[in-house]
Amino acid sequence: MRFSGLLSLQLLSIVFVFSLTISCSSSENSNYQIENCNIEKIKFDLTDIDNRGLIGELDNKVALDFEFCIPNKPEIIKEVLAINASLKTQKSKGRSNCNEQSILVIGNTYNKDFKKLLCKISQLEYVKEINQTYWE
Repeated sequence: MRFSGLLSLQLLSIVFVFSLTISCSSSENSNYQIENCNIEKIKFDLTDIDNRGLIGELDNKVALDFEFCIPNKPEIIKEVLAINASLKTQKSKGRSNCNEQSILVIGNTYNKDFKKLLCKISQLEYVKEINQTYWE
């Protein structure tokens, strides 16, 4: 009787740890906390990006490209480019589906401060979401 109780307790512990692991790995950015960041605007998973801003297998790491729309106004474009000069603007809808009054901004995570960069962008009121760019 004592043996089966111990076995049940061990089995219960294994099931608990397994379910905890599954729930943590499936929630994209929900457990990814950065102070003063609107993480809900970032529509791609940040958890696998390393400290250099790269993702992938050890021998095949790449930067992740992202995009977002901003109003096509000189003062707003200047404000966004001041966050990081490597950001590029394009007159395109992109996957973010920018409207006629907006312009597409493209950047990437290849930067040791990519978290701060994404958070500063996410804090801008006129940025509704930041999407991963998939080049076709």
